[in-house]
Amino acid sequence: MIIEKPFYYIRHGQTDWNVEGRFQGSQDIPLNDEGIGQAHRAKTLLENLPITHIYSSPLIRARATADIANSVLNLDITEISGLQECGFGVLEGTLRGPNNTYSEDWRQGMTPDKAETYVDFTARVFAAFNSVLENAGTPLIVAHGAVFWPVHSHMQLDLEVTLPNAIPIHLTPPAKGSGCWSMENV
Repeated sequence: MIIEKPFYYIRHGQTDWNVEGRFQGSQDIPLNDEGIGQAHRAKTLLENLPITHIYSSPLIRARATADIANSVLNLDITEISGLQECGFGVLEGTLRGPNNTYSEDWRQGMTPDKAETYVDFTARVFAAFNSVLENAGTPLIVAHGAVFWPVHSHMQLDLEVTLPNAIPIHLTPPAKGSGCWSMENV
């Protein structure tokens, strides 16, 4: 269960490993030039929104995205380890094949060697989101693609692919009697 409160979310900007199709997981891969540019474009979209605090994954690709966004927001940034990307274990650094079903298999309980289980990952992500949402104000959460998987599933959002890099979204809790949150690009 996630606390029902509006918030903003952005996946980090692009990395070289995104381009190459590699599993990043807990590896601390920096933004590439395009990712830096994406973060700068995103900051202009975030500039006049009612964001009161930024919460970021501690991984450099997310934190750099948060720092760039914050160059116009001028807010406190709190790193939360629970917002870190899932640990993909032995898959980290390997290429995703064209017919790779790892993501779906992992969500169905097939965990690669040394990887975080989807159940444990979901519990960690929900705890991190709730630690953010229990605070006053309207937060911006800066994290990762897979971090959003259990969130969008819980919120009953129609999203079949991972969020694109550095496109801010606004999430609003369901109206009374509806279990579906709403999501819109900023």
